[in-house]
Amino acid sequence: MISTELTLFIITILTSTLAGITAMGGGVILVLILPYFLPVAAVIPIHGATQFASNFSRLILSFPDVIWRYVGQFFIGAIIGSLLVSFFLIQISIEAMPFYVACYLLLSLWCAPLAKLLSKIENFYLLGVLQTGLGLLVGAPGPMTVTLLYKRLNTGRIESKNQVIATASLLMAITNANKVLVFTVIGFQYLEYLSILLATISGAILGSFIGTKLRKSIPVHYFLPMMKILITLIATHTVIKQLFF
Repeated sequence: MISTELTLFIITILTSTLAGITAMGGGVILVLILPYFLPVAAVIPIHGATQFASNFSRLILSFPDVIWRYVGQFFIGAIIGSLLVSFFLIQISIEAMPFYVACYLLLSLWCAPLAKLLSKIENFYLLGVLQTGLGLLVGAPGPMTVTLLYKRLNTGRIESKNQVIATASLLMAITNANKVLVFTVIGFQYLEYLSILLATISGAILGSFIGTKLRKSIPVHYFLPMMKILITLIATHTVIKQLFF
């Protein structure tokens, strides 16, 4: 039988590779898969540490392409979002967290009014508040960042696509670093999952390298419809499992 560590190592290679090509999707898929391998209480903290490794390694590989004018605004918003949500975090039932994650993702993908509302978020201060706050609850709100960056930058050129991915990687690294810090402060014991973390972090870093190499040769538009379908299937399965099993 394949060990949990080896399975998660392979999964994080694939999800991080996807994120390296499209700037999103990998973290969303991973946060929906982790509940099948980890206790519910460990999903968001382990996801945060793994995604920080994925984001940060992808950032290092794309560092010259970061658009810095957005980073300061986002960082200020991230501090506010963290303070607002972390106060309530210890009062939220973590048993229902996978259900909240799946519902959020389905609504953001298929609910036109919500998608329209998110598309109008033009302020990186507010985006920092929302992404960091939601990140502590649902794990992977990265698509909001990528959507706004795609609107702000002309993605018709390969240079612009790299700028979107590099800047999104930095903003999501800030989100996930904050997540690790908050869960450490409220008492999550990361060392109890050391073997899992070594596997997922190693897979995330390797996936970032592969995704960065593939990015120039694989058109993003091939991956986005497939990603949306895959996320929908996994999220729907999670909702059904939470409601009926």
